[in-house]
Amino acid sequence: MVKSLKIRGFTLVELLVVISIIGLLASLAVPVISGAQKKAKAGACLSNLRQIGLATLAYAADNSNLLPDGSQSNGSPTWAASLAGFMSLDPTKKKNVFVCPGCEKPVRDGQGNQIPVTYGFNSGLVPRSQANNTNRLTMVVRPSQVILAADMCQNPGNNGWSSFLIEEPSVIRLQSAGRAGTDLEGAISTATDADTGENSWMRYRHSGRVNVVMVDGHTESIKKGSVLNKNVIFAQ
Repeated sequence: MVKSLKIRGFTLVELLVVISIIGLLASLAVPVISGAQKKAKAGACLSNLRQIGLATLAYAADNSNLLPDGSQSNGSPTWAASLAGFMSLDPTKKKNVFVCPGCEKPVRDGQGNQIPVTYGFNSGLVPRSQANNTNRLTMVVRPSQVILAADMCQNPGNNGWSSFLIEEPSVIRLQSAGRAGTDLEGAISTATDADTGENSWMRYRHSGRVNVVMVDGHTESIKKGSVLNKNVIFAQ
């Protein structure tokens, strides 16, 4: 005669304990996953900036060391349109090297030939609407320390794109030439670091850090409050 097996089920208390443990483990995992995602986006952003830096060096090599123009055309930055020719991409799409993957505001695709951009060029190197731009790489006395392009504040009213050129603080120290006696080790202001409108400032969107590419082509992640005058002034 075969004896029947008696199957014991979970009690309500045991089920509640298991559910509580699962919930606790899930709550611990969420910050870890979120942190990993932020690091991945920051890494992808640095890769974008690296490509922008390399494209700039290639552009300069083909144009007697001249840097691209900083004006706008059809709602797009001329510098981005110039550099896109040295990259294999569709510059009108939001998922391109000119858009930071860590952006907090929605970014739309471009219309026609418009190029979505959330990075800004150092306006001292390529002043806005400068006719017959003559700035050259050879004018930069500290290429490994001077920011070429960086994360920039977005304008929600402009499809989530940036203003294309970094102009503050103090219009990038009087268009990067500086003045005699300027303290190169002094920190620039971070007073307006928000995606609230037409804001031509750097954006510290990566856990309080801004990603940049220097004139020599290497990238860095700089903590808020640690960007110095020497990082924006190129002719001193």
